Amino acid sequence: YPNWKVWGYDLSKVAVELMKKDPRFDNSRATGEVWDISKEDTSPPVLNVADVCTLLFCLSAIAPEKMAIAANNTVATLKPAGILVFRDYGRYDEAQIKLGTNRAKRLGDNFYVKSDGTRCYYFSLQDIKEIFVEKAGLEILELKYVQRIYQNRATDEKRRR
Repeated sequence: YPNWKVWGYDLSKVAVELMKKDPRFDNSRATGEVWDISKEDTSPPVLNVADVCTLLFCLSAIAPEKMAIAANNTVATLKPAGILVFRDYGRYDEAQIKLGTNRAKRLGDNFYVKSDGTRCYYFSLQDIKEIFVEKAGLEILELKYVQRIYQNRATDEKRRR
């Protein structure tokens, strides 16, 4: 896709610096910047420019009360008829069940802190509809859980994700 222009954003300055150091990063076609999508008082660095925007395992780290702000900021980067590709943690994931056994890890309903300090919200399909349809004004093209069983070959342990 030689004509594509790519904008990459992350909350972490370190992550953006690592991305820019990667030998595949091409300054003539890509931009990398720090942007906190959960802030209400800042406008997106780019408006109405993206045909496709990906939000992958990002929204789950944001406090639930700021998710609508993050969604609206992200949607503002899309051109009219642009597409948002969203993937994140689903409700009742095995990791959520394990986190749920430790009250100290629970920050709120379906919202936890992992052992590495990152926060994680586990979404229901209804949560996604509320955030992206009711609050951000998008139309859903496809909405479903992606269910996988991962097996550790060395231990034969199976994990449902």
